[in-house]
Amino acid sequence: MPEDSQVESASNLLSYEEVRERCRSSRLALLLGNGFSIACNEVFTYTSLFEAAVRAGLSSRAQEIFERLGTNNFEGVMRLLELSHWVACKYGLVQSRHSEMLADLEAIKRALIEAIGGSHLAHPGEIWVERKERAVDFLRPYNDVFTTNYDLLLYWITMNGNPPLFDDGFRNDPDDHCRLVFSFYSGNRKMFYLHGALHLYLEEGRLCKHRSGTDGLCLTDLIRQSLNHGQYPLFVAEASAVNKLRQINASTYLSQCLTSFRSLTGNLVILGHSLGETDGHILDAIVRNRRLSNLYVGLHGDPESFSNQATQTVARRLHDQRAQLAQHNPLEICFYDSESAGVWDERD
Repeated sequence: MPEDSQVESASNLLSYEEVRERCRSSRLALLLGNGFSIACNEVFTYTSLFEAAVRAGLSSRAQEIFERLGTNNFEGVMRLLELSHWVACKYGLVQSRHSEMLADLEAIKRALIEAIGGSHLAHPGEIWVERKERAVDFLRPYNDVFTTNYDLLLYWITMNGNPPLFDDGFRNDPDDHCRLVFSFYSGNRKMFYLHGALHLYLEEGRLCKHRSGTDGLCLTDLIRQSLNHGQYPLFVAEASAVNKLRQINASTYLSQCLTSFRSLTGNLVILGHSLGETDGHILDAIVRNRRLSNLYVGLHGDPESFSNQATQTVARRLHDQRAQLAQHNPLEICFYDSESAGVWDERD
């Protein structure tokens, strides 16, 4: 890489194999976004989730907001409602901290959780064995895997081996064999749910994980059963970066995950994540971690598309911010073709 530039042009995308070759001799971490899940099944797209949220009871007023904005992006709509409440307070249109806008925001958040839980693939068997094996092969080189996804795909393909591919920190509860509780991490390969997940929940002040096979129920059945009883999963779906960070800091588990992300060394590969502004805590962690030297950002499809251009703009800003913060610890950024990783591709 030229010394006068630490951001390689996206006009010459690296292949995933080139990324792996560059990182072969150093510690390697992975950050997964929703693109990882969408590549497996389109049920995880915003369009599918919006349709599921409507079936879950999303109010007509909330649906009109989605329609007016011309989007199925839940975070975008929730952020609009949050900002609208703030503006209304500033102009004296709302006299308290509560408003119908915030009530709708919370309703949308609940509908999103129920939509993901209700429309999720029923069990691991819905994914062909060859595709699961390919995904495991993709994940195997990584020391640490971080995900902002709420779904069960990563859990299904990494935690059912003996031993599991990664340690997620959950152990048998000595007081109740039917559940797992978060205790500690061990070993050199760890997995972190930065924003929570469907199968994680709080009970009696402890973070627990649903165990499949309990009472003969599969994992998705247990989650839906919990939702029907008003027990919601640990789930960060706030409208702004500030509120996301506030919710993360309020959870011992989530704050520990973020601390681990802030402590990465060497190389970070990003797949299926757009580096959106509402994940400012993730962007800030990348900038401030001087031990993180190389960032490989996956782009899906045309590098010149609007979404990919936005991702590249954010990535370049991260480079510039690091340069201002730590001139002698530059952040080198490369872009690669995420499709070339073939995460869920079947073997020939």
